[in-house]
Amino acid sequence: MPDPHCSNCCPVTPPKPEEPVPWPVGALLWLAVIGGAGAGLYVLVMWMASHLF
Repeated sequence: MPDPHCSNCCPVTPPKPEEPVPWPVGALLWLAVIGGAGAGLYVLVMWMASHLF
């Protein structure tokens, strides 16, 4: 706990709240690539399943 005398003569400013760090563009690009590949694989499996049955 700070000394009350010191806080009277030297006011302490509260720390700023942490801001979330934005994701780098490369990470978002990889997420888009992985998501696109997963969606393409899903469509391919559904297309093959519809032609088999």
